[in-house]
Amino acid sequence: MAKYNWPHQEAKRLTGRLKEQQRPAVFETGYGPSGLPHIGTFAEVARTSYIMDAYKHANPDKPVQLIVFSDDMDGLRSLPDNVPNHDLLRPHLGAPLTRIPDPFGKEKSYADYMNSRLRHFLDFYGFDYEFRSSTACYQAGLFNSGLQSVMDNYQQVRELFIQTIAKDKREAWSPFFPICEACGKIYTTRVTDIHPDSYQLSYHCDLDGKTYSACHHQGRVSVLDGHVKVGWKIDWAMRWFVFGIDYEMHGKDLMDSAALSSKICRVLGGKPPLTYKYELFLDEKGAKISKTIGNGVSMEQWQAYSPVGALLLFLLENPNKARKMGLPILPRLIDNYLTSLRKEDRSEPTSALWFVDQLQHHHDASGLDQSDLTFALLVNVAESLGDGGAELLYDYARRYDSAVAENAEFFHALCRHVVAYVSEYTKAQPGSEVMVTNSSLSPLLIKLYERIKQLNSEQNFTAELLQNCVFAVAREHELEQKSWFLFLYQSLLHK
Repeated sequence: MAKYNWPHQEAKRLTGRLKEQQRPAVFETGYGPSGLPHIGTFAEVARTSYIMDAYKHANPDKPVQLIVFSDDMDGLRSLPDNVPNHDLLRPHLGAPLTRIPDPFGKEKSYADYMNSRLRHFLDFYGFDYEFRSSTACYQAGLFNSGLQSVMDNYQQVRELFIQTIAKDKREAWSPFFPICEACGKIYTTRVTDIHPDSYQLSYHCDLDGKTYSACHHQGRVSVLDGHVKVGWKIDWAMRWFVFGIDYEMHGKDLMDSAALSSKICRVLGGKPPLTYKYELFLDEKGAKISKTIGNGVSMEQWQAYSPVGALLLFLLENPNKARKMGLPILPRLIDNYLTSLRKEDRSEPTSALWFVDQLQHHHDASGLDQSDLTFALLVNVAESLGDGGAELLYDYARRYDSAVAENAEFFHALCRHVVAYVSEYTKAQPGSEVMVTNSSLSPLLIKLYERIKQLNSEQNFTAELLQNCVFAVAREHELEQKSWFLFLYQSLLHK
């Protein structure tokens, strides 16, 4: 049985840090809603939740809080391939995501739609979290103390940051990004002067980008209450300072950024959190998962094709190992979960199912230890059934495995997942067309029946002998086994 100790090891690290702390332990995850939420965003919440649950197990009397933060005040620099209505979005490039219309026409803004999709997935999988919008936090003044500290320590923050950028960019760099009062864009402005005593700055909107143009407005605004935001590495440090974040995970591509933000957090007067670096997700071809491209398996596909626990188990595997995830290998990932259902002890805190149960608060299935039914097998059968549907597939599964009827709700759902996977993916792949029933093979059913009847008369009926009968008919008539079995699935299971 696999043991999942890494969340408990991280919880032990955090327990040591928070030994004297009276307030709740605060965990944070962050994402940028510039494109549709993908597995990387979801995984960070899931893995952080695993650590949080391990921490609660070790410290049952200590409260915890998980903040899921959306950087929705960032500007949109380019148009994602998997988002529609580019003509609607193009004039708004360079503006904050909360000021751009929703290309799907369902929410108030682009960011609101992406945020709603993320929250839908998190709620569906049972996470306990507090959602916070960057725009809302800035505009409500929640970051004012942090923004004042950035201004008060302007030179120290600046000296730390400019060491990480090219020399020709250092002179013009500022931690503040004003939102132009005229055109509403954020990436077209540059700070021309700061006024520390009044916490204001002067700016000029004169920076043209490849996909957007400046309006050349000049103005003076307060750094407070949402008129400006700080660059994301400063923003990260400021959130740690303002919210008192104790723990945050990040991808390996952000190691240098996390180190810099930790230094800036100390300059602001805060204590940086414990951090944990994880490897990135790859699609089945080994390419990095991207929310602007939409490769890998989307969250909608995980919902449609997989039991809830399968994704949670997949994300519980070692975060320090890059994980491949694509539709062709999805059956194997789901079967790993079915194996856990058969073999794991749910009560053991280092088991996969213990972590899954902390989120779902219910058991997917029980009594499967004698079952050998797999998702991959059901996919093969569903391919042969054509348009038979989930009920016909369930009927096959029930006849094949006695444990199915004992877990009817779970297997009904599993068959629906299989049929959705086959109809939306497998049939669309080259070479996976479902064979039309070959009526010329029908007389061979009589041959098969006669052999099976003879077994019964000899009172020597076993599963192995029955299987031998099926193969024997194929050999005698020089049939390709795949075609013979496809015919049997379609003919017999359609009756």
